[in-house]
Amino acid sequence: MAGVFAVVMAGGRGERLWPLSTPARPKQFLPLLSGKSFLLATVERVMPLVGKEGLFVVVPQEYKELVARELSLPWEQIIVEPAGRNTAPALGISGLVLSARDPKAVIIALPADHLVAKTEEFQRVLRVAVELAQKGEHLVTLGIKPDRPATGYGYIRYAELFAKVQGIPVYRAERFVEKPDRAKAEAFLAEGSYLWNSGIFVWRVDTFMHALSQHMPELYSGLLELREHLGKPSWAEALGRVYSRLPAISIDFGLMEKAQNVLVIPADIGWSDVGDWSAISSLLPRDESGNAVRAQHLGIDTENCVIYAEDPGRLVATLGLRDLVVVETKEALLILRRDRTQEVRKILERLRKG
Repeated sequence: MAGVFAVVMAGGRGERLWPLSTPARPKQFLPLLSGKSFLLATVERVMPLVGKEGLFVVVPQEYKELVARELSLPWEQIIVEPAGRNTAPALGISGLVLSARDPKAVIIALPADHLVAKTEEFQRVLRVAVELAQKGEHLVTLGIKPDRPATGYGYIRYAELFAKVQGIPVYRAERFVEKPDRAKAEAFLAEGSYLWNSGIFVWRVDTFMHALSQHMPELYSGLLELREHLGKPSWAEALGRVYSRLPAISIDFGLMEKAQNVLVIPADIGWSDVGDWSAISSLLPRDESGNAVRAQHLGIDTENCVIYAEDPGRLVATLGLRDLVVVETKEALLILRRDRTQEVRKILERLRKG
């Protein structure tokens, strides 16, 4: 039987969680809500399915040392990108590397920086996804059952039932939808046939590479060019030369939105991408005024705010605030309206401009 491998994508920058997440130490390396980093928690969740020898991390050059220290992985299991170019090139290069090890390998591809509260259910659903992917006919993804009209996630609309596997329903995916506005998100929730896009994918590597040849020929052509350099001294030079011209695009947009052989498994796994300060608020304890707090907070006439201090013993005092986010770190102090947490990147863009 073909081997099962995990590819953990650890190249995200977590910019919407600035100033806690920074370029030097982005979100996946932070012990945000527990003593473990997101990366380590992700690895521990998937390890029972693949074993340590089946674990691979794909990461930009600038973060490879952080990954090596965090996970104590052999260097050959850290797939290094010359620079981050979004998830399609990262998964393409990972597919190339793993196909050389096992041409029919099953790959579980997942982000390093998500939260999954229900580990056993997560593993149960992934085992079903692996069973489906092993047949070599489909690209499989996990969809998250929505509990609110979120505008920060992409959505997947599912069609007819494909099968029930180990009691878990599996559907054909009809279409992927980019992040909607509030009205569309409410309509999706009311309709009941939309799931949040988790960014977790399972496929057999030959099925994946064939799909790239059909839907992302530019990426596939670059991978073919690199294949002859695998395991040779010329690899690093060739990778740097070819990688810089690969399309910087997400696997969702480049492949999953176009492929017709996608299956989706609705999953209730306690998932959050913890993608912005609004998402953080749903994970923190709330006080009697509806404030989500991680600090020594003295709040007077303060309601429905997010109060976060990097040092949880730090005193943060507020008076007369409504619907704001207050974040205090060694890097900076951030204050913004809760309905604008998706826009934090604008601050970083301005700072980069000087």
